[in-house]
Amino acid sequence: KVIAGVSTHEKAQYPLSVGADKVLCYGRSPDTFKMFKNDVKKASVELGRPHGVDVVVDMVQGDLFETALLSVVRPLGKVCLVGFTAGQRPIRPGLLLIKEVNVVGSLWGRWASENSELHYKNVTTILNYLASGAITPRVDRIYPVSDFIKAFELFEDNKGRGNTVICFKESTYKGNNNAARSKL
Repeated sequence: KVIAGVSTHEKAQYPLSVGADKVLCYGRSPDTFKMFKNDVKKASVELGRPHGVDVVVDMVQGDLFETALLSVVRPLGKVCLVGFTAGQRPIRPGLLLIKEVNVVGSLWGRWASENSELHYKNVTTILNYLASGAITPRVDRIYPVSDFIKAFELFEDNKGRGNTVICFKESTYKGNNNAARSKL
């Protein structure tokens, strides 16, 4: 079972469309983080996990990590840190000890450089999936390189709904997001 968290209610549809069982909004303030924590705990019980969720995959970190995410993991559960879009905050080890939580960092770079043949195989497999249409990238918007500032502003303002792509070949972009998407 999957409980997805989103920063705004407008972003809730995508996780539902790809199979999330529940989508909850964590918002942007300490008060909304606390409400999110309580909502996740309730959803966890509803989904058959009364002691908390097994795994949290955190791409946000920031204040959300300590205020809400550590509280919803079951004892001996895991938190996998894969990003810090809200910035990095110190992690207090005492909280991890009290909760009996494992925190795992996940960066692909070291593994890829140490396992270059397997990395090449993984990337080739993913590219083949993309080429065959077995998977499709979640592209929200495509900008020509001349508008790269708009792309970064979209990210800064938290208005993206998927991957924002900066297209370096003007002949591919031609101002048409649908045509450019088909060539990705």
